[in-house]
Amino acid sequence: MVKFDIISGFLGSGKTTLIKKILNSLDGEKVVIIENEFGDVSVDSEVLQIEGFEIYEISNGCVCCKLKGDFIFTLKQILTQKVERIIFEPSGIFMIGEIYDLFKDPQISSECFINSVTTVVDAQNFSNHIQSYSGFYKSQICSASSLVVSKTQHMLVEEVSQIELELCILNETATILAKDWIDLSNEEVLGLVDKKTVLIAKDSIHSRSHDFESIGLRTSRIFESEQLESILKKCKHGGYGKIIRGKGFIESNNCFLEFHYIDGYYSILESSGLSTGIVSFIGRDLQKKLLTASFQ
Repeated sequence: MVKFDIISGFLGSGKTTLIKKILNSLDGEKVVIIENEFGDVSVDSEVLQIEGFEIYEISNGCVCCKLKGDFIFTLKQILTQKVERIIFEPSGIFMIGEIYDLFKDPQISSECFINSVTTVVDAQNFSNHIQSYSGFYKSQICSASSLVVSKTQHMLVEEVSQIELELCILNETATILAKDWIDLSNEEVLGLVDKKTVLIAKDSIHSRSHDFESIGLRTSRIFESEQLESILKKCKHGGYGKIIRGKGFIESNNCFLEFHYIDGYYSILESSGLSTGIVSFIGRDLQKKLLTASFQ
């Protein structure tokens, strides 16, 4: 039977970074990744492909809504190969409970089983996200077999402890890892996907189409770091609508600039290995024409 591991988490929590840690800790297994990007283009797929991993991409929507058929088709296609493990990174607004409905397909359930559900929780934005996006945010936490808290290095010890307490209240059975990811051992990382866990299917609350918008594009424009920062500052002040998540790679003079934007926080760092720029934004009431003009 093929193991199926889900690595979930809200927008910008650090799912792809954790997946890279898991993949680098697995030794000799034939692993395939399914990447579900809510936007038109998948920045995360680009990141994982640079690392040399095999990716199947499902874009422009969420598997728990309009892309269920695409997911089932992709999963059945993968199961025709000699694969030992599938790692699924759903979009940040995925309702985990609905994955159990997809596994009611007899062909899938006879060849593949849900091995683990890990949810990444963004410590910096925990309070804001659990209040603003309570439905699917709590679904991701309550459905997990393991909870991994990210960005704890930016928080006080007392603040991290409070988040752990709230997570325990929401999910009494999940293992919780709440430490700086630099200190995570291979054993701790592998424990997320290899521990013996009994996952009980819960009745899912079927989601309607999300009220989020997205825009994704590729660009050959060359930016100075200051120009990119100016765009991200404008995001912070609502100049392009209510942007919750932005990410991408932009060509600069001697390198590529990798950026991440999460609810007003942003970072820019140098990167390499790409051939063209790619950006993606998710939010509400997006000013798509202005965003497109800013990157082209």
